[in-house]
Amino acid sequence: MRPDEIKRHVGKRVTLCLKAGAPGGPTVTGRLVGSLDAADGLVVHLEPDGSKPGTRLTVHYHHIVSLTPAS
Repeated sequence: MRPDEIKRHVGKRVTLCLKAGAPGGPTVTGRLVGSLDAADGLVVHLEPDGSKPGTRLTVHYHHIVSLTPAS
């Protein structure tokens, strides 16, 4: 996935399919609360479904295999 593709989903509920060994994987669903451009690429912040309010999962974009809108 390219960073610009991911950024279009900020604020929306999504399902991320992650590479093996990525934190929160292999899949995680929740609200994509933000992204941050970093020296080594895009960093994504997701609030997983069912987590305590304010809980964030941080994932580097190169760990994301696919992103799909969640219903």
